[in-house]
Amino acid sequence: MSDQVANALIATALGTLVAIVLLIPVAAYEYRRDGRLGPGDLTILLSGAVYGLALWTYTLLPIPADDTYACVGRQTEPLATIRAIGFRDSDGAMGLVRDPAFLQVALNVLLFVPLGFYVRKLLGRGVVVATVLGFGISLLIEATQTTGVWHLFDCAYRRFDVDDLIVNTLGAAAGSLLAALVVRRRRGEIVLPTSISYGRRLVGMVCDVLFVVLLGAVVVVAYKGAFHYGLASSYSDIDDRVRTWLQWGVPAAVEAGLVLFAGRTFGELVVSVRAVARRRALTPVSRVVKLAAGVGPFLALGALMPAWSTWALLGYAVVSVLAALPTREHRGLSHVVAGMDLEVVRPRPPGRGRTG
Repeated sequence: MSDQVANALIATALGTLVAIVLLIPVAAYEYRRDGRLGPGDLTILLSGAVYGLALWTYTLLPIPADDTYACVGRQTEPLATIRAIGFRDSDGAMGLVRDPAFLQVALNVLLFVPLGFYVRKLLGRGVVVATVLGFGISLLIEATQTTGVWHLFDCAYRRFDVDDLIVNTLGAAAGSLLAALVVRRRRGEIVLPTSISYGRRLVGMVCDVLFVVLLGAVVVVAYKGAFHYGLASSYSDIDDRVRTWLQWGVPAAVEAGLVLFAGRTFGELVVSVRAVARRRALTPVSRVVKLAAGVGPFLALGALMPAWSTWALLGYAVVSVLAALPTREHRGLSHVVAGMDLEVVRPRPPGRGRTG
């Protein structure tokens, strides 16, 4: 497998993981901005995360595994690399494509074209900002290369080339100009939806699962770190039962607190919806039933870890997803049993609640 293919696979794999983690804050922002998180938003999230990792993999990888790497120098003469491109009429276009100098310049331009697009699409800024950011990011990359990853290595294993700064910056500017042809600025007043779509409910469920998994992982890492560095001499002293209960118990406590005191799970908080009891006097009871029929079984199965837990968790997830489809406002089984309705939480107008 070539280095270029390996870099692409690493960027895709790690970028996908980053996109999954970023789904929670992105969903929270989008549902409060315009009440939607469409396929286009998810595509931008995934492609942006993969692109960000690609900037790292294609400029720093492969990292040398030992001290056998060769130290490289610097190319500090402006346009020297560009002038090295061999324009031979006899070879035609194929000869130019095979020219290493041409490939280096062309690939560096192409690598930064998406940056200009994302600056215009995500930040709503034009060619000036894209050019400045392109130069700044390129300068950071080149500085990282020439310092041997900030002196982690004795010398640079990737060459600093001042022409990379030039072509990378031009690539970002070109990307911004090209993006202007397809990216339109948002116009008019944003009309927030008043009903809850099935997709919104699914995103909320996914955010609940992500929250439990991510918070549980953080708790486990903290628990193991405390044992290894303070409470015990090795990981072998760790009680797996305590670890499991912490992994599932801490997220369960947070989810239970949100449901019992706020009437909604973490995922529902992210997608800006809440459950309201049809009989307000029965709100505390309804919230207990919602917890017991909703996220509660998922957390209990994870904590107990019986032999059949994997299939039980999968079956419970399928039932939860399907049950939300036919019900009004896609309430799902837990809200039907608890006698609760789902409603969109309207964003508070600017300045509301403040005193001047």
